Amino acid sequence: MDPVRLLLFGGYRNRNPLAYAPIRAALGSRAELVFAPEDAQLLVISHFRDIELFGARIATLLQRLPRLRLVLLSEEPFWDSCWMRDPFTRAQRFATPGGPVDCTVLNHATSAIFRPDRIPYFLLTDPRYIAHYRPLMDRNAGWQAQDWYRHFARARHDAVFLARNRGGPRLNADFGGDAMHGLSVWRTELAAACTGARVLREGIGWGAASPRQSLPDWHADKLARFDLGVRYMSALENTHQADYVSEKIWDAFAIGAIPLYAAGPGHAVHRLIGRDGWVNLFAHLGTVPALDATDPVDMATATAYAAQQERFAHLFSDQGVIAAEYDRLCTALLKEFVTILRA
Repeated sequence: MDPVRLLLFGGYRNRNPLAYAPIRAALGSRAELVFAPEDAQLLVISHFRDIELFGARIATLLQRLPRLRLVLLSEEPFWDSCWMRDPFTRAQRFATPGGPVDCTVLNHATSAIFRPDRIPYFLLTDPRYIAHYRPLMDRNAGWQAQDWYRHFARARHDAVFLARNRGGPRLNADFGGDAMHGLSVWRTELAAACTGARVLREGIGWGAASPRQSLPDWHADKLARFDLGVRYMSALENTHQADYVSEKIWDAFAIGAIPLYAAGPGHAVHRLIGRDGWVNLFAHLGTVPALDATDPVDMATATAYAAQQERFAHLFSDQGVIAAEYDRLCTALLKEFVTILRA
């Protein structure tokens, strides 16, 4: 089969599965990135704001090249929940200054692309994530429940919250049921309300802080700073969506902290991680719970936590599992692209 020819377009084209070297390598010759609209079959944008910013230009390209198809391939439910009126419909028509444009929306809600089997999508975008986890998970797997119980009792920080201080109705979108919830505002309120003598709140809006992207390797920095120094680590996402799992909950386990998370009954984290060894705050999404970070971790939780660490050490050392997840992702991407082209 000839490769699918794609042009990444817009202000967010670096945040797209096809923009990441490991995913492009896994796709191999099955997909080709081109640099001229005339050479492309699919015009791929990554954020609804690209319609707002470049809609007239997109309309002109589609009118001039009638075989070109527009695809919104969004890796971020946060963007979808904040900027899209309808993030759940696959075939949409968007108004632009140049006229209406037809678009296929591929995101966590409309496609299986981001539905992980064993390893979530975000960890596949850069090999450093799994590389950082391996030595930490290997070390953690050597600890017994009693070791973790003692560790949690004497942790340097009662709790750590690393996220922007955010507010405003746009960031608090709720599409009903378990479909999609904006968590940024609730996450901020939870961090502010958390009690404990040694609670760290850090990020833009909490005080002097630089964007994490300004660091040479923000992920390595985070793990090194908090390694074996935290009882409870916020791993709360910016958005609750059933298939959306970022690096945050894995980071908490890697540094030896109990993750604070929010996941409804059908959330992928229950399949990827299980239901033990972390605190699920989903039942409190409508309110801000009185979270006391000095609450001790009991032996039952420490026992479950030790078992989780052993599982993760095996997971991130299994090259077959990692390769299979890349294959699953690439197969799903190509299936969607071919479906669009054949429509």
